[in-house]
Amino acid sequence: MNPDVTKLENCPECDANWVDSLIPEHLWENYSPPYFYSRVIACYDRDLDRTAYFMCPDCKHRFDRSYG
Repeated sequence: MNPDVTKLENCPECDANWVDSLIPEHLWENYSPPYFYSRVIACYDRDLDRTAYFMCPDCKHRFDRSYG
């Protein structure tokens, strides 16, 4: 099974920390664990009408939606 890039704590390429701040506990019912905001950038494709890939904000490496 492929890992969910948005749930990783560090970039697999440059090991940069993607963990931002903790999501306030009163909002946890709207999120799935882990309960932190991520710095990962989701890049949207208007023609496909979906997220095309994710990108590390530090090294700019692109990860396919099917990364793994």
